[in-house]
Amino acid sequence: MSFIGQTADHILGKTAELKFQIVMFGRDALYLEGVKPLKLDGDEMIFRARACMITLSGESMTVKELADDCVSVLGKINGIAVKDL
Repeated sequence: MSFIGQTADHILGKTAELKFQIVMFGRDALYLEGVKPLKLDGDEMIFRARACMITLSGESMTVKELADDCVSVLGKINGIAVKDL
């Protein structure tokens, strides 16, 4: 289990079922778990998570690392929108 998953279990209890997890590092970087990329542009990135879509808006965003269902993004992050499907 990931660090984020362990922390969520501690805070929310083991019965919590998370669709995705996001950790922001200021507005300069973020880390997502439980997502698959659909669009990876410098000003907009779209990810699919279980039962939702996550859209990042920003400037000069780049993917630092992409593995399985995790992604690290660098750049100026202006907004995050989550839409249930």
